[in-house]
Amino acid sequence: MLRRVILLAAVCTALRGADDWERQARVLRPADCRGQEGAMLDEIQERARRTLDAIRHARTAAEAGQSRPILRQKLEASLGIRRLQWPPDLQAQVVDVIHRRGYRIEKIVWQALPGVLVPAHLYLPEILTEPAPAVLFYVGHWWPDAKSRPDFQAFCINMARFGFVVLIWDPFGQGERGISARDHRRIESLPVGVSQQGIAEYETRCALEYLLSRKEVDPQRIGMTGASGGGYNTWITAALDDRIKVAVPVVGTSDFYEQISVTRPLDWYHAAEHCHFVAGLIRYANNHEFVSMVAPRPLLIIAASEDQSFPIGGVRRVAEYARSLYGAFGAAGNTGFFEDATAGHGYQQKKREAAYGWFLKWLMHRFDGGPYLEPPTEPAPFDDPELRCFPPNQNPPAGPGIVSAMRRLADHTATPAAVPVPGVTHRPVRLKDERLQRIEIPADKFAIPAFLLRPAGRQRGVVLAVDDRGKEATLSDPAIREALARGWAVLGIDPRGIGELATSKASWVAAVSLLLDDYFVQRQAADLLSAAGALRAQPLALVARGDNAALAASWALPGLPNLKWYVLRDGFLSYRQFIDRPESLEASFRLRPDTENRLTAFDREIPFFYVPFDGLRRADLPALLARARSKGLIVNPIDGDWKITPEAAARKLLPAAVRIVSAPDPASAEQAFVRSLN
Repeated sequence: MLRRVILLAAVCTALRGADDWERQARVLRPADCRGQEGAMLDEIQERARRTLDAIRHARTAAEAGQSRPILRQKLEASLGIRRLQWPPDLQAQVVDVIHRRGYRIEKIVWQALPGVLVPAHLYLPEILTEPAPAVLFYVGHWWPDAKSRPDFQAFCINMARFGFVVLIWDPFGQGERGISARDHRRIESLPVGVSQQGIAEYETRCALEYLLSRKEVDPQRIGMTGASGGGYNTWITAALDDRIKVAVPVVGTSDFYEQISVTRPLDWYHAAEHCHFVAGLIRYANNHEFVSMVAPRPLLIIAASEDQSFPIGGVRRVAEYARSLYGAFGAAGNTGFFEDATAGHGYQQKKREAAYGWFLKWLMHRFDGGPYLEPPTEPAPFDDPELRCFPPNQNPPAGPGIVSAMRRLADHTATPAAVPVPGVTHRPVRLKDERLQRIEIPADKFAIPAFLLRPAGRQRGVVLAVDDRGKEATLSDPAIREALARGWAVLGIDPRGIGELATSKASWVAAVSLLLDDYFVQRQAADLLSAAGALRAQPLALVARGDNAALAASWALPGLPNLKWYVLRDGFLSYRQFIDRPESLEASFRLRPDTENRLTAFDREIPFFYVPFDGLRRADLPALLARARSKGLIVNPIDGDWKITPEAAARKLLPAAVRIVSAPDPASAEQAFVRSLN
């Protein structure tokens, strides 16, 4: 009995001591950490600026011709479009026809990816005696109305009256395929190397295939337009496909660095749509490169003088570059710029009139290409039942089919060796004699905040400790307490995105990181490695708690010198878990009555910055753990639904040398593991 009392007293004393150290560590933390966050965000933005500045834009026809095949290859790889099945099994059907004065609308449904149905409207002139020019219209992010938005109807109606065929369809998650804002941030595509815009581009190519199958269409006279995200998609499609003879991107042109800058304070609209975040794009292309891939085909850039997401200064510079490059081709008249000072973001009348004139000139050889006045036009209400392609109240979501396609790709993905972690610094820091001290470790252009707590007696090594709750919380972890009692010093670290370096701009960070193809979690791992390097060579251990901390630690493990052991708690085991989420994904497929909650992670989404592009091919988490070459313990691993993974299921994913514990109270297992190694 006396022995039990003594043991209990010792445990209580250790707990009080740990709590006391945690309070003291918190005292070392500055009251205001906003400057550190700003420095971290500045570093990312500066890296984006340098990357874009390093791109050498084509200045001559020869340079554009030489760079075009290389740029196209890189863009297709960034989109991941060639990983999706081709040719598509469209199974297109005309489900109804609407007859109007001077034109008709065929209501069409086709299949893009298997099980993914696309509703479309094909506008045709009332009378056609020969194949006509045609225009693809990609809808931007207009959620309830999409293809039936009155401004878009007006464009299609008048183009049909002018003698054009126009095909417009609902993008995934919109119109009759929504409302599902989640379909516009399907992070499930990223681990298999498909950007969100890759899905959009795939559907555009399906639409083009259908358009070219129609006998009413002249395949040598195909144009394309769209507004906002539709303007951006127009750029990408025209850049990749010479069958697009005339391009008119509307309010979808930007200088990419300028767009990155203006969206930073807005957190890039919480990354509600991922279509603009093409993996690695800004490593080789600004909007100027889209111009060089399109040139010298006729191109009209339409912009709004006031447009928050597409600042007019950058658009003007892109248009000026287009004039210069087209001049080098001897085709200065093939490009134009129209700036609408009467209306902002959208496809309003002045913008439509500019587009009419351009298409009439280049696809019909009529008039001079200037704006062509729009006749009186009366579009139907967007929710007019007559416009529906699907039966009433039957909006099929695209999510299930998209995710199924990504799972099929994941099933055929082999994992190579891990890639190196970028951004690691090796700058030693000067330590004081105090038992507890604050340290700032140089990394990139800001400092990694940390504290060092030495043991009471002889020091055996250093435990790198990281916790989603902040570095001070590491001192409450059972493994840390046991290690400290056994002579290990504790280096508590806040890598970027955690603790003192937490950010309110996580969506912007994730978006810019993806555009750089620079996985943010790897940068967090670089902070851990930089911290290890700052202490010079000595025995190391690593303890990480929380889904973010464990993810970063997994990337750091292979690069830690002299690593003796590690403990990862509450973390994921594989990027495949981001795709296999039976409960959470089911919630994400549910359509919403409006867009009120489109910024909300209502189905416990995996955070955007957790997901690496092509992660299942580059380095999955089990491959990283296999390279750690030290004894490790995985405590309460989680699955894609954020639930604890049973040990038997976890064992199938992990290297044999790694121990696993799934238990309601894993503290004793952590302490026993540390005791067994020390």
